[in-house]
Order: sequence, then C-alpha cells, then structure tokens
Amino acid sequence: MKNLKFIISYNGTAYNGYQSQPCGNTVQDNIEKVLRLLLNQAVSINGCSRTDAGVHAIGQTAHFDLENEMNIEKLQHSLHSLLPDDIFIQKIETVSKDFHARFDVISKEYIYKLNMGEYNPIEKDYVYQYCKILNLAEMMRALKYLEGTHDFKSFTKVE
Repeated sequence: MKNLKFIISYNGTAYNGYQSQPCGNTVQDNIEKVLRLLLNQAVSINGCSRTDAGVHAIGQTAHFDLENEMNIEKLQHSLHSLLPDDIFIQKIETVSKDFHARFDVISKEYIYKLNMGEYNPIEKDYVYQYCKILNLAEMMRALKYLEGTHDFKSFTKVE
C-alpha cells in the first residue's frame, strides 16, 4: 500500500467548496469519483483544509492510500482526462505512511483581491468587484481594534 500526496489546483466557481458534503457538488467528491473509477477501490482523500463555495485554490495538498500498484504518471494522466477542466492535479508523489495532508501542513496563504476601480467582468470570479475607493486612513485606524494577543485554540484540533 502506498500513501500518495496530491497537489491540486481548482477554480471553485462551480463547487460547494472542497470538502465532501451531502448537499452538493464538491472538489473532493469529483476527485474521489474519478479515483474509484480508475482504481476500482473505495477511495477517501484527506485534504489539508477546506474551502467555501466558490473559492479557488492553487497548490492545495491532499493524500490517500493506494491499495493497488499503479504507475503514478499514468494515474495523473488518467485523472486529467476524466476530471472536469476546472480541477487540475499538479503533482502526485509517494510519501511516507505517516504523512497526513491536514496535520503536516507547514503554512497556508489566503489571498483576497479587491478591485476598487472600474468593474472588470474578466476578473469577476477571481477579484471582488467593489469598484469604490476605500478610505485607507479609516481602515488603518480600525485595525488598531484587532491588534493584540488572541487565543485561537478553539479553532484547532490538536494543542
């Protein structure tokens, strides 16, 4: 048995987020469905984190256990031919048995883009179209209320 790590990128516009859920179409569901078809085995992939509906990702990590022997390049090629074109597996590699995409994360970066100029329909799925000038001085003043030490332990699974 091999533990495989995936690096995934996707345009989340058509999805109800990354993680499988009973109420809709998710990135995880699409990848698992194709893997079950290709591998003829039950598959459950573990992602490093979740995204909300409509959110995109570049370089998100996931892993799963491969029971059967298979050429990784062939698996990646097969996934590309069967997955929707808004989900892309950038890389697949064999990792140690104790690797876990969620618990071995070193860092995450969230990027929020805001258009304060003229509406841009080309960027509407990637940049929030606010189209107004922000009062940066007031925003900087408001940030002072967020400064300080905060306890985020309630958001973690491990201490």
